[in-house]
Amino acid sequence: MNGRTLARTLGTAAAVAALTAGLAACGGGSTATGGGSSGAPSVAPAANPTASTCENLLKIDAVPTPDGDPSAPPDPEAAKAWGNQVVPLLNSAIATAPADLKTTLTALQPVAQASATQGAQLPFDDPNLTANVAAYETWAYRNCGYQQVSVMGVDFEFEGMPATLEAGPTAIQMMNHSAANQAHVMLVMEAKDPSMTVEQFVATPQEQLMANFQPLPTAAIAPPGQQGGMLLDLKPGTYFFLCPVGEEYGVPPHFVQGMINKVTVT
Repeated sequence: MNGRTLARTLGTAAAVAALTAGLAACGGGSTATGGGSSGAPSVAPAANPTASTCENLLKIDAVPTPDGDPSAPPDPEAAKAWGNQVVPLLNSAIATAPADLKTTLTALQPVAQASATQGAQLPFDDPNLTANVAAYETWAYRNCGYQQVSVMGVDFEFEGMPATLEAGPTAIQMMNHSAANQAHVMLVMEAKDPSMTVEQFVATPQEQLMANFQPLPTAAIAPPGQQGGMLLDLKPGTYFFLCPVGEEYGVPPHFVQGMINKVTVT
């Protein structure tokens, strides 16, 4: 990642994060309770399959994807490392998923398996991949019991983004209502300096920003007129939610034009 502009770094990170943003769902644990008639041993109830699926998908979200720097040759070993971490988690999620979600997740198995065994790069330009990602992001948003945030991506603002959030699993959905017919991405950067303002972020040279922020391994990506989402386990701290898209359309990055929010997580 060294030597790249912030726009390219963030744009690449967002693209590479597309799969994990969708694969990331929610966490939860099953609860066992004692019971039984006199003298009979207590028997724990079966684990909640939804919670089990969500827990495995949340773990997938935490697996950093290969950098995917478009100016560098593909790194098959990095892709294999990602795939070998994701495949068993994905398989476990499928094993407990309801029928509708199982179909969606099963369609992603070849992608993860190809990375694990062949070092294949993730096909972010595949519309089938995008559709399956969007499908289970929506399922997770509705079913996993996360803190929910619904945002409208317009030119150029995240309408509805709160200034504060609670720590813990969080589901974000973003609908893209771009009047300029441009894609919008929501990327999350954790700040090392909680006092930094949005104005300071935008005014800081790009190389310095990358030294002062840590991108989270997830992103919401929505083509014009479509919906994207992400699920993440937020820790207390200061975060900037921003759209890095721009140079693809020959314009300044969207966050420079106002598509950026500072959020405090407590």
